[in-house]
Amino acid sequence: MNKKVLRLLVLLVLAGAVLTGCAAGVRAESTPGVTVTDSYVYLAYLNSLFQLDKASGAQLSSFPEKSSANLAMYAAPVVQDGYVYFGDLSNDFHKLTEGNLAQSVWTFEQAKGWYQAKPALDGNLVIVPCTDRNIYAIDIENGTETWVYKGDFAFIAEPVVVDGKIIVSSQDHHVLVLNGTTGEEIYRVEMKGAVLAPPLYDPESGSAYVGSLGREMVSFDLASGDVNWTYETEDLATIWATPILLDSQLIFTDKNGKIVALDPKTGEELWQNNAGGTVIAGATLVGDQGFLVAREDGTISYYSSESKSGDWTVTVPGNIYSKIIVDGDQIFVPVVKADALIYTYNTAGVPGWSFSPSK
Repeated sequence: MNKKVLRLLVLLVLAGAVLTGCAAGVRAESTPGVTVTDSYVYLAYLNSLFQLDKASGAQLSSFPEKSSANLAMYAAPVVQDGYVYFGDLSNDFHKLTEGNLAQSVWTFEQAKGWYQAKPALDGNLVIVPCTDRNIYAIDIENGTETWVYKGDFAFIAEPVVVDGKIIVSSQDHHVLVLNGTTGEEIYRVEMKGAVLAPPLYDPESGSAYVGSLGREMVSFDLASGDVNWTYETEDLATIWATPILLDSQLIFTDKNGKIVALDPKTGEELWQNNAGGTVIAGATLVGDQGFLVAREDGTISYYSSESKSGDWTVTVPGNIYSKIIVDGDQIFVPVVKADALIYTYNTAGVPGWSFSPSK
């Protein structure tokens, strides 16, 4: 299989996407992009970015004011200081006013590709991965380009900003570390497969942890770029999601549903479990007591740090491809192929509100 075909398949499977064309414009269907703040839930789906009340799920605002068949968006926004930053599939990146999403502050139009990843903020810059093989650093005040990093593959993972460095997962079998001020590459960490999710950075150890489609979990020192250890076994499948740290354990899932816990210092395996089905979305922390694993088929299980087995399980309609979000005592689950775009639960598994746009 050539690289172009593999890249297309990865993009479609990761997003659960179906792309169709029609006279009214390009229509893309994918998993919703979700961001949760103190008061709001932002949901990017098809022709609109919705602002929802966090407690009730009621729609408060949307962008654009009137949806357009020529516009599509699925990248989760980043929100800070009363402003919302996100990109769409029309090659535009936007800064909106949080109090009124219809009020645009500026639009960056220099890219030649789609925005499929959540951006990251670094001081007065917003760091934006794009499928045109570039990473853009845009001034948050005026929307102008400060620097651009030119890569070899589409960038589809959220960047990680740490102490003046930008960590970027790449489909070209590397993790890139860039200078946040200039965009220059400081070093790259070689991987055995495409890296589709952001690394996890641990400030206590100074290490980053990242998995790949090369069936490996790697720890490297952020300061030097040196690899601390690599975990790989014959029966390990591809890794699609960011790992978590819980109770001095590095926990991750592979596509076949295996749940693996490692010693984060040495990479030594501590224990294994199995979610019982395909897992793309990975694991999500629930405070410091346990974690959730979401299967592709909509099954979500809670594992306590003590039992390491499913304490409770719920099933949502539809399929889960993107990481579920836990904020306080609420769980937010973006789905595809269901009556709603997002379902909520409390951390005991009791259902809350769901949201579907009015037709």
